Amino acid sequence: MLRRTPTTITLTQADIEQWEASRQRKLHEAQQKLESEIAANESNAVYKPKESKQKSTKDRIMGGTGKGY
Repeated sequence: MLRRTPTTITLTQADIEQWEASRQRKLHEAQQKLESEIAANESNAVYKPKESKQKSTKDRIMGGTGKGY
């Protein structure tokens, strides 16, 4: 059987800097996406009417306010 010479992988400083820049860019994009989704949810929440909580059986029978006081 023939033997190959071992493969050597070398990383240069430029390779590391390029990987780090790519990683930082992806993190920044993910952060921007998350912030825009939060802002969109907050703006939608302002215009949505509040959902009324359904009264429990005890509140309906005893005439409670449904606020748990």
